[in-house]
Amino acid sequence: HPWHLHGMPMRVVARDGWELGAASFTCDTLGVNPGERYDVLIDAKTPGVWAFHCHILPHAEGANGMFGMVSTLIIVPKKEHVDAIVAALLA
Repeated sequence: HPWHLHGMPMRVVARDGWELGAASFTCDTLGVNPGERYDVLIDAKTPGVWAFHCHILPHAEGANGMFGMVSTLIIVPKKEHVDAIVAALLA
């Protein structure tokens, strides 16, 4: 699955529990094969609601909209803004 994060890059620092060290790399889409695990770092400093999804369209979207292999990363400017932002998203 080619995992894609909107709005900011991912820093890939480990694969299957093994640190990559000098081989670590930055990307916005990371191909993950069956059984693989990756550790990534994200510098979440741009406020907003960012999509994180599989880039294989049938895995993430259908006739009724987004479903399946889709999530969001919500970045708020300050901790005290969380409740207001969640309330606005649910409204």
